[in-house]
Amino acid sequence: MAPPSRKPSADAASLEDKTRSERGFASVEAALASVFASKRVKGSKMSNILSYLGARNPLPVPITGNDIVWLLDNVAFRGPGGAWQAEFVAAAFAGPASGRIVDAVSDIAEKLGFSKGDSEEETIEKRVGPFVMGILPGRQVKVRFDDGAAELKLGPGGRNGISSDIKVLTDAPPGLAVDSTAEVPSGTTGLLEMKTVYAEPHGWAVISDIDDTIKITQTNDPLGILRSTFVSEPTPVTGMPELYAYIKDILTPGAPFFYLSASPYNLYPFLRDFRETYYPHGQLILRDASWMTIPGLLSNLTLGTQEYKVDRIKKVHRWLPQRKLICIGDSTQTDPESYGEIYRTFPGWVKLILIRKVKDIASVGTAEKNEPKRFEVAFKGVPRETWHVFEDPSECIKLVQKARSCIAPTISTSPATRFLLDLFGSPDSMAKEEIPAKRQRSAKDVPFNLIYWPGLPGRGEHVRLALEEVGADYTDTAHTEGGIGEVLAHVQGKAPDDGINPPIFAPPILKHGDLVISQTPNILLYLGRRLGLVPSEDDDPDGMYRVNALALTALDGLSNEPHDCHHPIASELYYEDQKDEGKRKAEHYIKTRLPKFLSYFEHVLTSKASGDGPWLYGGKLTYADLVLFQCLDGVKFMFPKAMAKLEREEKHSKVFALYEVVKARPKIKAYLESPRRQKYSNGIYRYYKEFDIEG
Repeated sequence: MAPPSRKPSADAASLEDKTRSERGFASVEAALASVFASKRVKGSKMSNILSYLGARNPLPVPITGNDIVWLLDNVAFRGPGGAWQAEFVAAAFAGPASGRIVDAVSDIAEKLGFSKGDSEEETIEKRVGPFVMGILPGRQVKVRFDDGAAELKLGPGGRNGISSDIKVLTDAPPGLAVDSTAEVPSGTTGLLEMKTVYAEPHGWAVISDIDDTIKITQTNDPLGILRSTFVSEPTPVTGMPELYAYIKDILTPGAPFFYLSASPYNLYPFLRDFRETYYPHGQLILRDASWMTIPGLLSNLTLGTQEYKVDRIKKVHRWLPQRKLICIGDSTQTDPESYGEIYRTFPGWVKLILIRKVKDIASVGTAEKNEPKRFEVAFKGVPRETWHVFEDPSECIKLVQKARSCIAPTISTSPATRFLLDLFGSPDSMAKEEIPAKRQRSAKDVPFNLIYWPGLPGRGEHVRLALEEVGADYTDTAHTEGGIGEVLAHVQGKAPDDGINPPIFAPPILKHGDLVISQTPNILLYLGRRLGLVPSEDDDPDGMYRVNALALTALDGLSNEPHDCHHPIASELYYEDQKDEGKRKAEHYIKTRLPKFLSYFEHVLTSKASGDGPWLYGGKLTYADLVLFQCLDGVKFMFPKAMAKLEREEKHSKVFALYEVVKARPKIKAYLESPRRQKYSNGIYRYYKEFDIEG
């Protein structure tokens, strides 16, 4: 059980009070208050009275076609007993009266020094709407979860129009993102779609502040807050989008991001669009105190932030107590005090704390916020190697890498990671064991050429998936004019004898520079280290051979043996010439061999060698995971009833979870949805009705 909550530190409260006093927050709030003083709560007298009961309201009011509804993205976690659940937050409003918008726009424009008719008024009008909308308490929102897999009833909401419900969810593999839609009458507007990301109990997670950590807000200046919120184009802090993309790359796939801000909920659409534009997807956690007023916006960002943030982070701990946390904030608010308190409250949970020092703090606030003594007090009892104050986000690369050094580094070739490494650090400027592993360069640093039959995925698909996963530059004879001629030249022994490479027996073939090799496992072994799809030689010299063994096993039992079901006697014969034998072979394979191989990989995934996350080896994606995915995909096509039964039995849940996680990886997902992904036909995986049995 967590220790009881402590009061915010006197130092943090003192800094808040001093900032508010020196920057004149109270006078600005008082000047704005008159514009937002009129009644905001809408609805009948009875519904308003009952809304004081919150979720216990016996007579919730349904949403109408005139209402505005917001659904907020969330993260699913394992609850008691292992069932998936998540906190669902919804809000209901009525449209604002035009007069209120005019008054609000005029008042804000005046405070910021704009004249009537200035172009900035149009932007203010658009953004001020959520602050002047009517509140609809006691509303209930129905949601179609996962495209109708379940129907959820959210609410009824409380006095502020917000409902918060913990709901048990349908089962899904970790890392999967599920879309849901509000079931509302025609005419209802708002944010009617949301996303739920499933997060397993173990692995990494990130809690990040927003204002002046990843977005320029100027939280020490009331007019700066108004300008950045209602006028200026939302601007990310330089270098932070690249840092977050890097962190997302090297953490275990599916690691949840929580964006914790003291901003009120009426900034959710604004902040959600900002997050989607610049940062990894994640759950926005916002403040509901004084949330429907602009004076409340100013006070939210400057009063009681430590108490609020600690409370919300404790909620995340209840959801994911076994995750390893990276906490990122800045020096303008009480992030150091909040994270320090959380570290002391839950020993061992937080692994790294990064605090951005806002360098122009003296011009907009108090210099004490950047004093070393402040950080030393805030992080009392926190090991010095755990917390760091930085000015340049590039400083954090080595810190993040070091924090997870107990796990083999995940290779990343994303543009963001390459940008950071090229711009901020080279192998010469970083300790060798701390730099992210990169694709090896050699005299063969030229595009790869895959030579394989057009018209079917076949064994060449394993090579394609590896190349697609890392965004490698490659050509493919399956999609080039005259490509079949290049395949036949090798198969028929007509390829030129270059005096270096032995003749090829059969595709797939990989040509890379002057190297020409064949055999799927051999090609993958060659590509593995070059593409970063096996452990680095420094971290795990023998790891590539363990990965290769896993890939070979998958190819044996889930590729070669399925092929033998439709060609049990001879590859040269047609299926119709060996149909009876094929049916018998398929029945035996479905009943005995298929479960045996799935059980083996389930055993691998539960072993210590699997590491942290859903992967087969070392806690990171390797080409063995891609091979297993492709094999499972083919077997699901070939034996749909048998695979559906095996999945329902839940004896191989980790195997099927790995399949879903690979399928959802951005580059793999894009490839699978593209014309480059060829349909199954007469290759290894074929559908025959007589094979489609449960077993």
